[in-house]
Amino acid sequence: MVVATKLLGRRKFIDTGKQFNMIAASWIQFMIHDWIDHLEDTHQIELVAPKEVANKCPLSSFRFFKTKEVPTGFFEIKTGSQNIRTPWWDSSVIYGSNSKTMDRVRTYKDGKLKISEETGLLLHDNDGIAISGDIRNSWVGVSALQALFIKEHNAVCDALKDEDKDLEDEDLYRHARLVTSAVIAKIHTIDWTVQLLKTDTLLAGMRANWYGVLGKKFKDSFGHAGNSILGGVVGTKKTKNHGVPYSLTEDFTSVYRMHSLLPDQLQMRDIDDVPGTNKSLPLTKEISMIHLIGLKGEETMSQIGFTKLMVSMGHQASGALELMNYPMWFRDIVPQDPNGQERPDHVDLAALEIDRDRERNVPRYNDFRRAMFMIPITKWEDLTDDEGAIEVLDDVYNGEVEELDLLVGLMAEKKIKGFAISETAFYIFLLMATRRLEADRFFTSDFNETIYTKKGLKWVNTTESLKDVFDRHYPEMTDKWMNSESAFSVWDSPPVTKNPVPLYLRIPS
Repeated sequence: MVVATKLLGRRKFIDTGKQFNMIAASWIQFMIHDWIDHLEDTHQIELVAPKEVANKCPLSSFRFFKTKEVPTGFFEIKTGSQNIRTPWWDSSVIYGSNSKTMDRVRTYKDGKLKISEETGLLLHDNDGIAISGDIRNSWVGVSALQALFIKEHNAVCDALKDEDKDLEDEDLYRHARLVTSAVIAKIHTIDWTVQLLKTDTLLAGMRANWYGVLGKKFKDSFGHAGNSILGGVVGTKKTKNHGVPYSLTEDFTSVYRMHSLLPDQLQMRDIDDVPGTNKSLPLTKEISMIHLIGLKGEETMSQIGFTKLMVSMGHQASGALELMNYPMWFRDIVPQDPNGQERPDHVDLAALEIDRDRERNVPRYNDFRRAMFMIPITKWEDLTDDEGAIEVLDDVYNGEVEELDLLVGLMAEKKIKGFAISETAFYIFLLMATRRLEADRFFTSDFNETIYTKKGLKWVNTTESLKDVFDRHYPEMTDKWMNSESAFSVWDSPPVTKNPVPLYLRIPS
């Protein structure tokens, strides 16, 4: 709690400039809800703030459940019959990770999933809980992407049905799930990641992961050629897991701690066709993030609508992954259980993230770097040039650089030009970005027309970005308001009205 208060808690919002917008921040949380959630023990423990920071902590103490540990000393994440979130790139975020959830989201008609035909948003049960694959600790950004890819799944079902009238509900569902999952994996690989790591080298590298060094045109014309270097990982003849059964490591979990991407308010834009304001997108109001999370967020989402939310998030920069930029509203938040029900105990998420890494035996920053054959720091100046940060780091860790927590080091580390994340985190990203594709038969030996269908494989191969998905379902949105190279970088916006004129006063002459 000392670390969370002195080194993580936001003093003043720092953003990422034009590089990364709020859709990009939502995307990675959409992915985390697909991949990672530890099982919990029944034992609850308490953290209490020491006197030196007690009056600065939103919560003087809080209780939470320990991570469930198995006899081997490892932590049970997604194995056995009690899966919460599957680690595979299988879009369980919209389909679910168990039979009960998968049954809940399906219409059992033409392979489709449930969604509001009227609003294009998620449906809800009588308790206000969204009907989707993953509904724990969510917010409107994740809900919107869930709704978008449910629409994508249903559109694939229609396309496959048009191609082959004999396909039954189960066939359509399974083929459409494979296609939609591959589209999501592809967007993450060659669209989202290259905005996070904005360099020409990374752009070439991530595209080579999918297409190989011979490129997309060659692969489209002649198919997969040779090995994974020439033809890309996707479409290789055999899976490859490097001698380790497929999993997501604790290191991977830790470097994806990115809650600093979220701001304190979402800046809502006016997208109404009011005379004289078309395309000017004035800022009409700011909505506190507290009203956009959990069950309250689902209510707010229905009032905003998909297009207004996406246009607003597209124009707003995300927070930067820096020290002292962790949202304070996360330090007093209501968590949910796996069923989406709110729990009685509030938590300080910044302090909890530090505790989780320590509890799960994730190495401290220097040992983490040593394990990847990276040079450890010997003094704080090796980590950052910020004199103020150096002073606080020295105070919190009593001058012991070996005690530096991984999350703090990742936030403090000097960034490579073009990188929104640290170089240390990048090494994990680089390894897992490839291995998640290599180890999955649906991206290697079974990435073919027999498994995906001819129409389905073409759907994947002709989708290059999130913008392509937007164009399919909301073409008026991208035509009218999206002026950036990627849906994940900040959309070009004319000047914002600081003191917007109320709509009822905007009367044409």
